[in-house]
Amino acid sequence: MLLVGAVSPLIADVIVARNTRHLSFTASLSPDVARPGGRLSLVVNVVPKKRMHVYAPGTKYRAVTVTLNRQPFLKASPAVYPKPSIYIFKPLKEQVLVYSAPFKLTMNIAVGAVTPRMPRLRITGTLSYQACDDRVCYLPESVPLEWNVPVAR
Repeated sequence: MLLVGAVSPLIADVIVARNTRHLSFTASLSPDVARPGGRLSLVVNVVPKKRMHVYAPGTKYRAVTVTLNRQPFLKASPAVYPKPSIYIFKPLKEQVLVYSAPFKLTMNIAVGAVTPRMPRLRITGTLSYQACDDRVCYLPESVPLEWNVPVAR
């Protein structure tokens, strides 16, 4: 995992960039400082590789998801998805909802009370998906995510 942005203890690690065999993505948090009682915004920009697609919610296959690990001081809203396209898989005469072009997922995160001993928030989670091309569906993948965000006092 590539973390970008850490140049001093006061700067946050707010961008995770990753390239898998099916897609590339960046996942960024803003603002770069967490404030008790404030909000963070998570934006995940996903680019499926050529001739690949990932499943959208509403299909019987594993949809692309962003999940944050539970923490008592964070409350994440459900991810917001763009409108998917319909892919017709001719061998099974099946229509499924997919993303085959670049797309963006967003999520709002409410920051609750954090202890004074917490100078930084460690936020972890997973980007999960199942990718297919026009001939093969690949095994589902889960890519770990991690950010370290300073806490404003």
